[in-house]
Amino acid sequence: MKKNLLLGFAGSALVAMALTACGAGTAAPASAPPSETATATPTPAKQYSTEELVEFAKQIKAADGSTRAAVSGQELVAQYDPLRALTQAAIEPTTCKDLGTLGVYQPIAGSTSAGTVRAKTGDFMTAVALTSGVERDVLQASLDTSKSQVEACGRMTISAEGQSITATTEKAEGIGSVPGTVSFKTVMAFPDGRTGTLFTANAIKDGVLISATASGNNGEAGGPEAAGALLDQAAALIK
Repeated sequence: MKKNLLLGFAGSALVAMALTACGAGTAAPASAPPSETATATPTPAKQYSTEELVEFAKQIKAADGSTRAAVSGQELVAQYDPLRALTQAAIEPTTCKDLGTLGVYQPIAGSTSAGTVRAKTGDFMTAVALTSGVERDVLQASLDTSKSQVEACGRMTISAEGQSITATTEKAEGIGSVPGTVSFKTVMAFPDGRTGTLFTANAIKDGVLISATASGNNGEAGGPEAAGALLDQAAALIK
C-alpha cells in the first residue's frame, strides 16, 4: 500500500472533494368488464446521446459565472480516480467499498454520460454529472441504490497504517428545487483533526439522472446552495 495513504488523502483530496398526466379516456359502460376499460400508455422519456449530454454540460455555469470543460464516458469516471484510491484501505462496513456515499461517480452499465470538470469555485469544489441512454427505471434503480447505501453506510471507517478517516452520511434537505431530489451530507474527520463536508444531490429529469456535488474544508455554509444551483441549471436545460 502506498505510504501515508490517508494523510495524503487528507492533504489533497479535501481540496479535490472541497451529483403523464394520463389522458381522460372515454368512460366504459357500467356493465363492461374491467378488461374493456381503456388505459393510457405513458410516453417513454427520451434517452439522450453522449453528444447531447456534453452540450448540456458545456452550458452549466459555476457560481462565479464561468463555464467549465465538459468530460464524458471514461474521462468522467477517471476524474474521480483519486477518491477511488481509498478502496486500497480497510473500509468498514466492508460492503461500502464502492464509495458512493463519498460522491464518487457511479457509472451505469449501458448508459451515456457527461459532466463538468471538477474544479474549485470560491470555497467549494463542485461538479455535475448527467447520465442517460437507458430506461428511466434503470436510472431510478440507481437512485434507489444510493438511498439504501446511505442507510447501510451512514457511518464508515477507512483505515490504513494505523490511521483512520471517519465518514458520516445523512440525508439532507433543501438542495435545489427539482421535484424528487435525493440529497446527502457527508462529514469526514481526518487523522490530523481537519474535517471536510460533502453535499450530493441527485434527481431524475425526464430521461436524465443528474448528480451534483459540492465539497469544502471545515464547514458547510454555502455547500447546499452550490450543489443546488448546479442541479437546477442542469434540469432547466433538459426539456
